[in-house]
Amino acid sequence: GEEQIYHEGEMYEDEFSSTLHFCVFPVLAQVTAVFLKLFGLAAIVSILNQLRSERLTLVLDTVLGILCSFLFYQYSSLYVVFLVILSYFVLILFSSSGRCGTAILLINLAFIFTCELVVVEPEKWHQIRGTVILLLMKTTSVGFDVDAGVVTPPPLLLFAGYSLSPVSLIFGPFVTLPEYRRSKQATFIWSVFVSICSSLSLAYLSVLVSSCILPSFADTAPNQLVRAYFAAQSFRTSHYFVSYTSQVTALIGGFQHSEKYYVVQPSRVEIPKSMASVAVAWNLPMHYWLKTYVYKKSRSYGVYLAAFLTYAASSVLHGLNFQLSAVLISIFIFSFTEAVFREELSTLISSCVKVQKCVNCKHSKKVFQLPIRGLFVVINMLQLAYLGVMFDSDPSQIEGYSWWNTVSKWANLYWYGHALCLLGLLSTILIRLYNMKLKNKEE
Repeated sequence: GEEQIYHEGEMYEDEFSSTLHFCVFPVLAQVTAVFLKLFGLAAIVSILNQLRSERLTLVLDTVLGILCSFLFYQYSSLYVVFLVILSYFVLILFSSSGRCGTAILLINLAFIFTCELVVVEPEKWHQIRGTVILLLMKTTSVGFDVDAGVVTPPPLLLFAGYSLSPVSLIFGPFVTLPEYRRSKQATFIWSVFVSICSSLSLAYLSVLVSSCILPSFADTAPNQLVRAYFAAQSFRTSHYFVSYTSQVTALIGGFQHSEKYYVVQPSRVEIPKSMASVAVAWNLPMHYWLKTYVYKKSRSYGVYLAAFLTYAASSVLHGLNFQLSAVLISIFIFSFTEAVFREELSTLISSCVKVQKCVNCKHSKKVFQLPIRGLFVVINMLQLAYLGVMFDSDPSQIEGYSWWNTVSKWANLYWYGHALCLLGLLSTILIRLYNMKLKNKEE
């Protein structure tokens, strides 16, 4: 017995040592090299902002942004610069038409699809796609704000500095043009330094958990569902790494005047009170862009159609990727089903179990509230595992999975996510019919 315990202890010690030398140290070295480039450029921008010479800082933002793009993407950075020039040309051409935002959006989408299908190699496109999406969000926001009279058409230097600023070019976050201009007036305060340190620590922690800890749990999982959960959590944690990194660059670069630059809320994702709250907490600046420039502009067509168009826009932004589109559209369907089911259930049992908490709640049965909300947290955790199984470490996902690969991954989990959704829809119909019957009796 003692010998067995000794050998087990020795085995765990060897495993820990192996993880340190072959995963933790290499990952830390690789990430630190990225941070030195990214945060160094953001710090230069912050120092130059203190000169209070807008023209000079805009020139340097543009130059440093091009340098930053080249450091990360080499000659693929030419696509980034070309897209900025193309977007500005469209902005000037349509600035007085009232359709400037739509024109820039369509040109950007045409550029994305052309690059993805014809021009750029899949591996290189996978590298620059995030930056191209950020540029689309920035340039279209300027176009829509010009249409709304929020801003006047900016000069080329301001547009280039805003679009290419190294503070938000690689990992984000999305910022609007007025917020970018306000960042040039920022002064350093110690509370920001504390936020930078905490975000940096969380970025390091996230990348280590994602790269070195969760994959081993997934590999040794006892069944398919547990394996899917850890694989999905590994993907989510890698997203937290990107989000915390963008928080650090934003704070260093002068975006200190708003809590909006807290990019992600992991607690609301890992303990999902609803699927809709996950979609919001996943990327707060992108949620702001989608809500402002897609949802609000299409709300006149109805709340649910506007929500669908918002998810569809998010899908289109990420290009022709069946895997990602299938996940995003599924999130919309799951969110919609959950919302209508919980609304009908709330009416049936007279308890506050809707997705959004009641204002001036008049429900009589409070006893059901906590257990039912807890049940939906568990269901949504299962749904996140189901959806996240798409984003594993398979190298073929760089080019995007084929539709068959996507379908087979869900088939391996017996389609339980969509089955739960279908069950929810059928239950909603039955409960609604019963509620209508009760209402007719009362009348």
